[in-house]
Amino acid sequence: MIHYLARMGLTSLLTLDRKSIASLIVGSADHYGGDSPRQFDDFMALLEGSNQEEVFWGLYSAFTVPRHEFRHSRQELAGSLLLRLRPPCPLTAYDAVRNALSGWEVSVEELPWYLALVCGEEAIWEALQTLDAEPLEEQQRYALNTFRFWLLPGWRDNPLARLRIGDGNA
Repeated sequence: MIHYLARMGLTSLLTLDRKSIASLIVGSADHYGGDSPRQFDDFMALLEGSNQEEVFWGLYSAFTVPRHEFRHSRQELAGSLLLRLRPPCPLTAYDAVRNALSGWEVSVEELPWYLALVCGEEAIWEALQTLDAEPLEEQQRYALNTFRFWLLPGWRDNPLARLRIGDGNA
């Protein structure tokens, strides 16, 4: 359905809320995986004209739900879309990171990159420092350290980051 709407130029006929977006991401990622170029392009066409706050919540929710067998593909698709569309984040940097620590699949680097771009690297590093001083479960501490890893100095120069961000020739 998404492919048909995107190719026929009918995406503007849809008004998607966060629940619809989240549901479409789950269905697509579970069926096609999280790295299908065609699905990514179709979602880009579908979401570019949508309400940006609804886009944020619909995509960000993939990182805050309890762990699931298919979470990697769901988060890969949602993270890629967040990174490319860059809807504003209505949360503080602290809350955006904190809320994702329990559900985030740490191999999905797009979430830290997206948050650094929209919240600001300094705000994210301050949030990481604050969270580092808090009592966290072992898995949350691991996620926090991995979040930090993805944002080490020079991360933007990484060819993978440049490709995913869409700002470079990698």
